[in-house]
Amino acid sequence: MNINEPSVQFDQEAVALLGELPVKPALVVIGSTSFYHDESSSTCAAIGRLLATVQNLVPITGGMNGIGEAVGRSFFEARRKEGFEPNVFHVLPHGCARWDYGTTLFAGSDMSERREILARLSQLYLAIEGGPGTVHEGQVALRRGAYVIAVGRSGGYAGEVYPTLRRPALVSEADWNVLGDSSATPDRVAQVVYDVVTSLLHHGA
Repeated sequence: MNINEPSVQFDQEAVALLGELPVKPALVVIGSTSFYHDESSSTCAAIGRLLATVQNLVPITGGMNGIGEAVGRSFFEARRKEGFEPNVFHVLPHGCARWDYGTTLFAGSDMSERREILARLSQLYLAIEGGPGTVHEGQVALRRGAYVIAVGRSGGYAGEVYPTLRRPALVSEADWNVLGDSSATPDRVAQVVYDVVTSLLHHGA
């Protein structure tokens, strides 16, 4: 067997999945399936509400509880409240149950394969907290040259990878530092995430 065959398979599955998504900028949200930092829930809710104001943005989650649901559901509800199409998508392995909000798509035979495919769907990722599964997704995304916006103050994978990431030239040092500042409020963190996302999208990320 060619050692590159699994990678080729995941690339092909990602391309097929992209054909089911709107042709719009996508932000993939990765992170823990439970909240560990005491402000992560409120941070995710604030991020979702702000990102809902970004025209045409399509959030994609890994279809799990915790970080992905908190950001995704907040985004969904804010969009619905304003009368706009929510366009929130979740990616789960074949055979899993669909979510009660947004659109659930299926890829991969298990969570490991789904993570490989999820990490190939965008050039823009948001990481909050995160355990081994998030590490897997983040590493694959970074190897592809994708941007990972890590909320370092939340700990977990995001806390570990944040100091290693190069600040995008479009983002001020002051804003980038907020992502790792334990004293920053959830609303301040959400504003910085919004600013980073919109800056990167404006310049073609």
